Amino acid sequence: MTARRNLLDNGTILPPPAAEIVEATAAGFLGGPVHDTMDGLASTGCAVVRLDEPLSTRQFLAFGALLGQAQPERDPAVLPYVEEEVVLNLRREHATTADVSLQPFATNSLSLHTESSGRRAAAQPRYIVLMCVAPGHDPTASQTVLVPMAAVADRIGPRAAATLRETRYRHSTEGPHLLRTVDGRPVFSFRDFLSQTLEWTHLGDAAAHDVNQAVLGLLAAMYDGCATGVHWARGMIVVIDNTFFFHGRTASPPAAAASAAPRHLKRLRIM
Repeated sequence: MTARRNLLDNGTILPPPAAEIVEATAAGFLGGPVHDTMDGLASTGCAVVRLDEPLSTRQFLAFGALLGQAQPERDPAVLPYVEEEVVLNLRREHATTADVSLQPFATNSLSLHTESSGRRAAAQPRYIVLMCVAPGHDPTASQTVLVPMAAVADRIGPRAAATLRETRYRHSTEGPHLLRTVDGRPVFSFRDFLSQTLEWTHLGDAAAHDVNQAVLGLLAAMYDGCATGVHWARGMIVVIDNTFFFHGRTASPPAAAASAAPRHLKRLRIM
């Protein structure tokens, strides 16, 4: 898919998110500026904080607790990277790999998706909280990519939207439809599975061809020119509302895996 490759694998430097940046010290953040962060998140679905240094793990957990309940990391493949059961250390340690479980720790790009898209809606995290411990040598490599769901919904048109509202993953009988409405906004539960076949169940009257075309139209719209990218710096925190944005990651040069100063982010998933 050319549009996916152009966005994620061609070294494209994206504009940063439009969210207002909250500046603070790590020592003072939880005492006041955190409330500005919460206000911005509620209105735009994204919050960006620039601190003088990363929060300690204790402070990071306290920030997460203000947003909701942190979701434990249960996948056995990632447990070596987990602390306090809920903090995932995303260190770039591997070259490009086909092993899906290792890709968050590799130089691969990560395709656009909503977090835990196959789980029932109540079990999907509401927020993804990322904090930069070390940006690596090139802050424009491995940009975290954000694509607003509202813009994607506008691009696919009403007919495809109606079809997706009655379609879900076949394997996820309790999962939400690929498109639903939350607080008056269009919300997707969808992952770009790359070359893997997407098996779906349609609960309406659309023909199989029309469902496939709606899904292909969704994929095209996700990669069609409305993306922003986080250029990481030490002490930066970005909070992403999983009902406002698709997110993904651009690729890094293969040599980045052997860097003496690899990129390191910490992640919380908040219910």
